[in-house]
Amino acid sequence: RSYTGSLNAGFSQATGNSRLRNVSVLGDFVARSEQLRLSLLGRYVYGDNAGSLITRNARGTIKLDFFITKRLFWFASAYFENDHFQDLKLRTAISSGPGYQWIERGDFGSIFKDMTFYTEAGLAYFNEDFRVASDQSSFRARVSMKLNWPMFDDRITFYHYNEIFPSVQNASNFYFTMDNGVRLKVIGGLASGFQVTTRYNNQPPAGTTDTDNLYLFTLGYGFDTTRKR
Repeated sequence: RSYTGSLNAGFSQATGNSRLRNVSVLGDFVARSEQLRLSLLGRYVYGDNAGSLITRNARGTIKLDFFITKRLFWFASAYFENDHFQDLKLRTAISSGPGYQWIERGDFGSIFKDMTFYTEAGLAYFNEDFRVASDQSSFRARVSMKLNWPMFDDRITFYHYNEIFPSVQNASNFYFTMDNGVRLKVIGGLASGFQVTTRYNNQPPAGTTDTDNLYLFTLGYGFDTTRKR
């Protein structure tokens, strides 16, 4: 078995003529055995200006993969999201379907030796509870991919992760979320990072925009037991 994960946080505060405060916390964890892989992902972002709320959102996902062969697996996942300024109390997606591990550690050499990449496609029950707008629920497809590329003994890691939920009845109606980032090893498990999160809803509630971009600078701790095996 192997375990990888990280916990990162960012904080900034201004006092005096301006009173601005921003807090962000991100965490991820992956436990892998020969047949099972458990993946957890979480994020919380808060900001206020002189006590007036300017941003508050949170996201959490849990996913279990059962490997049928060395590369082919079946996943079951749950996605939860809250965003005060999207009029969103809770967005929930419960999904299941097949996935394929296209690139595994050790498939290539040199700077590609620790790269991993997989894709997934399945069906999802998609539910949105809003504060003001009418609640919505539907059955949707779910398509996702994840790339993780550590280089130079984890000194630099690039990663990409996305999930898209197109409506089964109308594929032009979809929700999309994507994380792109880089982590830089400082010393030991200590690392700094920069991440851009993009969320797009082509049918947003009235009074909200369809696209949100979040830029995060963080400092945290990561671990990877694979290298000790």
